[in-house]
Amino acid sequence: MLDTDEADRALAELGADSDRMAEALVAMDGHAGHRLLKGADLTGVTARRWAEASAAMSVLWEQFARHRDLVEHAREIRARKARPGPPELTELTTALGGELAELATSMKKSLSTITQVLDAAEKSWQETAERLDPLDTRVRSAQALAESLGVEEPRLARLIAELAGLRQSALSDPLAADVRVPERLAAELADVQATLDDLVAVRDDFADRQQELEAVVDRIAAVEAEVRTVQATVLEKIASPDLTPPGKAIPALRARLTELADIWQARRWQALSRKMSTLDRDAQAALDDVRAQLAFATGLLDRRLELRGRLDAYRAKARQLGHVEDLDLAGLHATAYQLLYTIPCDLRAATIAVRDYQRALQERREERG
Repeated sequence: MLDTDEADRALAELGADSDRMAEALVAMDGHAGHRLLKGADLTGVTARRWAEASAAMSVLWEQFARHRDLVEHAREIRARKARPGPPELTELTTALGGELAELATSMKKSLSTITQVLDAAEKSWQETAERLDPLDTRVRSAQALAESLGVEEPRLARLIAELAGLRQSALSDPLAADVRVPERLAAELADVQATLDDLVAVRDDFADRQQELEAVVDRIAAVEAEVRTVQATVLEKIASPDLTPPGKAIPALRARLTELADIWQARRWQALSRKMSTLDRDAQAALDDVRAQLAFATGLLDRRLELRGRLDAYRAKARQLGHVEDLDLAGLHATAYQLLYTIPCDLRAATIAVRDYQRALQERREERG
């Protein structure tokens, strides 16, 4: 049997326990995990564990009410006499032990189990928000940009639906959720954003891009004019040069440039992007082709000049070696000279003739050596 001091200490501790439990139950009722789970359409592991936890919560409130009643009953017994006698102490010892102790232990265990479920649900909810909210924000931002551009981007609708599905799955069974955003979704969103950014650049930088394309077309026209001039010289001075006349790309390219301005005025950014890209590609290809034609035609004239220089150098070498009077060498030189200085020049024959003269001179040097 407890004495008076022991009974007072036990009653004070039980009262404090009851107050702490009241605070814990109020915190449990307002727990973020409780708000998430209460009334939600749950499935799987979460549905099962929440059914158990919610039932335990109902029992816990009943136990708390019973615990409060027992504590109040013990306080009433203690309040009967300032110095309770053996009958009161016996009754008080009974009131403070047994059921009260069992209730306190059971309530603490239930509260711990319930709190674990609520904490796990809250943590899962936070992780879901941390992983999906930034992606959601980016998708919504991309959607707003697409709308401002007046373009339809079906991939955005699909991304929104997939993210909503991930979120719903995580919310319906948070205790089993492992919300990992598939890399495919992030990559697809990045691709959509890049596409929209390109359209913004097409819209905002059109004047600069148009000038760049016009400059390329102007370069093509200038090189074509140079090709015609050089080819005219080649046709006069080189026999059978196998030249390809420059194309007639300029009118078509300038018409396409004009069309770009019309498309920009109509705010058809996707069509403008495609047509600008293809025009840029075609214009660069045309510029490369006409430059190649110029290089080929110029190369023919350069080749004739190179062969003339070689022939002069070999002739000077022949003089140094004392072969000026060599009739065979003189004949080979005359043949090469005539081919190189005849208009039009047969470059193939001239190349062979210069090589024959070089070879004969080399043989003379070896014989002398």
